[in-house]
Amino acid sequence: MSANLFTRSTLAITGAVFSLGAVAINPANAARITYDFSMETYGPDGYTPLTGRFSYDDATESKHILYEYIEGEGEPQWGVFLYESKGYKVDVIEFSFLDKVYTQADAISPISFWMDYANNEKIGTGLYWETEDFVFRGWGYRMEAIGTAFYRKTSDGLIFEQTVNFFPVPEEPTSVPEPSILAAFSVVGLAGLLRKKRIKAQLPD
Repeated sequence: MSANLFTRSTLAITGAVFSLGAVAINPANAARITYDFSMETYGPDGYTPLTGRFSYDDATESKHILYEYIEGEGEPQWGVFLYESKGYKVDVIEFSFLDKVYTQADAISPISFWMDYANNEKIGTGLYWETEDFVFRGWGYRMEAIGTAFYRKTSDGLIFEQTVNFFPVPEEPTSVPEPSILAAFSVVGLAGLLRKKRIKAQLPD
């Protein structure tokens, strides 16, 4: 009787833990987003490709509605009902320029990446990153032309080099077990161990 009671209690505890786990049963996917970027700059040897890579955690997203059409207030501007921008904090970046590899440590202000959407369709991307030698800066004309320009710093000021192109790098999401699921497995293991000890104690010598 006591053994059955113990078994029922163990199952009740285990069930409760799994019930908690069911609330967050979906695995936590890795939220790391990576982009390659490139442009060409003109030098004494002609056009030279410049390339780099950066990444960010999409949990840092900040969303700003730049324009939203309100029904009954005339016509939507440029045929757009919703114009919004999503920004992210870049924390890993590399870029080769002037025989040097620049990283986040060379930034003189926070690095950010943003994407603009019109009617939920992406229409442009921008990167802001400034060092002692160059600046990546977003630019745009209304909602028709939005992008990023690369400027080289000189004694005469900023010199425009080229417009930057961005290419998302596909990455497989990494599943991470939820803490509640790990707790459930721990309870199951503990229950099994206790049951074995109880049965062993009841066996005749």
